[in-house]
Amino acid sequence: MNEMTELERLRSEVPAPAADALAAQEGRFLAALAAEGDRVPAAPRVPRRARFLLAGLPAAAVLAAVAVLGPVVAGRDARPTAYANAAIDIELRGDEYVATIKDPFADHALYNEAFRAMGLDVALDLRPASPTGVGRVFRLGFAGTTERDRIGGALRPEGCTPGRPGCALTVTVSKGFGGKGTLYLGRPARPGEPYQNNADAGRKGEALEGYVADGRTVAEVLAETRRRGLEVTFQIIEPAPDGNGFSVNPREQSAKVGGHWVVWAAEPQRQGAVRLLVSEKRVPKNPVSGE
Repeated sequence: MNEMTELERLRSEVPAPAADALAAQEGRFLAALAAEGDRVPAAPRVPRRARFLLAGLPAAAVLAAVAVLGPVVAGRDARPTAYANAAIDIELRGDEYVATIKDPFADHALYNEAFRAMGLDVALDLRPASPTGVGRVFRLGFAGTTERDRIGGALRPEGCTPGRPGCALTVTVSKGFGGKGTLYLGRPARPGEPYQNNADAGRKGEALEGYVADGRTVAEVLAETRRRGLEVTFQIIEPAPDGNGFSVNPREQSAKVGGHWVVWAAEPQRQGAVRLLVSEKRVPKNPVSGE
């Protein structure tokens, strides 16, 4: 027996009251809902079909009918304050939503499901990153937002080491976020997985930590990478004559790189490997960094 049939059965067992009694009973029901306080700011308008079902029912049947019709929502703009699934936890903390990523390798659909459940139009895309790129935003897109709408990502606590207890990837979204946002965030890379961020391989925590490759010859840099046991790949660039920028020709990537060539940048490529941006000719300033 479905709910509607059960309601009709209950109604048939109670004598139908007069029209003025129906109006009075409906008034008492709406007044009781309004008296519950802030949870129901104003007496809701009951659909015509619902009025027919509620009329003439005893108190217990009225409560059952309300349960069938669904929960009472406190206003059209109300949002949940917490949500969790296997991949992510989200909760409202003060003036922002804080999302803690429990599984950085999960299907992105699980992250997006959680944001939708909170009433937020936010898409989260995690990408493999070198050590200094984990927790950093690769790219960020907004649409239909205002100056008060904020979205970002980070490691919490700040400066913690990914993979250690208590260190988590997080995303923050301002309370009342009304637009659409897309966030690309760095996550730890699996062994052998290519990094998708841009970083300086000489930064602290990266494969060439403490070593400045810019401006050195290929022979000099290769001596250092061999000492550290790193694999090397080359990207051949064509600097502008004055050093203001460069181009990359895919058809020229197979050219033989000589030891006298110039290294303009060293980037993390994957665990245990770096990419060197090189050119045969030296120019007045670094075409990659502009310095």
